[in-house]
Amino acid sequence: MTQGGSQAEEGPDEWFRGVADQLTDGVLWCLSGRVVWVNDALRRLAGEEKATTLEGRILRELFEESGSGAPCPETFDASREFECKLNRRSGPPRSVRVRCAHAAPGMRVEVWIVEDIATLRSLEEELLHTSRALHDANRELEALRERHRREAAEREQLLTVVSHELRTPVTVIAGYARLLLTEKVGPLNSEQRRFLHESAKSCQRLSGFIGNLLEAARDISAEGVLEVCETSLAPTIEGVATFLKPLLEEHQLTIRLALDPEDPRARFDPLRIEQVLTNLLGNAIKYAREGGTIEISTRSVTYGPAQRAGVQVCVADNGPGVSPEDRERIFEPYVRAGEASRAGGLGLGLAICKRIIEAHGGEIRVTDRAAGEGALFLFALPAADPLGKST
Repeated sequence: MTQGGSQAEEGPDEWFRGVADQLTDGVLWCLSGRVVWVNDALRRLAGEEKATTLEGRILRELFEESGSGAPCPETFDASREFECKLNRRSGPPRSVRVRCAHAAPGMRVEVWIVEDIATLRSLEEELLHTSRALHDANRELEALRERHRREAAEREQLLTVVSHELRTPVTVIAGYARLLLTEKVGPLNSEQRRFLHESAKSCQRLSGFIGNLLEAARDISAEGVLEVCETSLAPTIEGVATFLKPLLEEHQLTIRLALDPEDPRARFDPLRIEQVLTNLLGNAIKYAREGGTIEISTRSVTYGPAQRAGVQVCVADNGPGVSPEDRERIFEPYVRAGEASRAGGLGLGLAICKRIIEAHGGEIRVTDRAAGEGALFLFALPAADPLGKST
């Protein structure tokens, strides 16, 4: 603020006035203890309709002491801050805090800042209230987290007990069915054989349900669960295809492997990816049309927003496919869309696949086959580091 003496006596320039009028605190420009100019905030604080009604008034008349002094030219001290009362034309005096923002020695010019204590204290109280509310919310959040952890542990324990109690009789029933089908204890007629085959299939289905329930209760992404290695996906894919061969033959389906001849290596837990492939192939077998072909292929890709190097596995069938509006939903737990809603099951298989793939840092999705018939499930896993280092 650099001004000549005559200009200072006339009051602040237009630039200063414009800036001061944007402030929420009051601003007083005084000359020899008399008000020359005030900003709009002080005009409102003083309860005046026009700022000009305050101009020319003596500074000491505007304020009265409330225990810590008040602005006064005779006792001027630029380092002091006063808590006092601002006299108002209508209504009781307003508690304010006043401090000198600028004083020009020899020019008798002073600029005072006037803060509304009521507003300040209201803001302080609001801040204190908000702080307490945040503290309470954090405590409640921590209590909810602890409750969630406890309930998750109890749920997993319950499912473990239930699954164990179910699996034992299911295993016994399935074992006796297989024994009877061997006819080592006596011949079977066609009706008896059909009954035993249906019993065995139901046992297999129930065993799958139990496994999916247990898997859904586990936190697959927890640290230390995945046993990752860097190797080829081909042996895992071929092993699952061989394992499911009897089921493929039962549905009169063939499987075709179109694996990348370069045999790209990926970072994955073989047991977990075997589980993903078993679920995806199981779905494909369930919905593929009789006499059709299920194809499993691999190729090197880049995936995700970061375009990470990976290996993609595709499982394609010739079934009804998945409608566009259901392609996100089917990866949610307990969701069965389209024909899947009429095919039985708990709707957990794809949700488990998604959790396993994402725990690897990969991604999974579904689309239509290029020929327009059937579903194409694709999942990508991180590629192995070509230098043999962890990525």
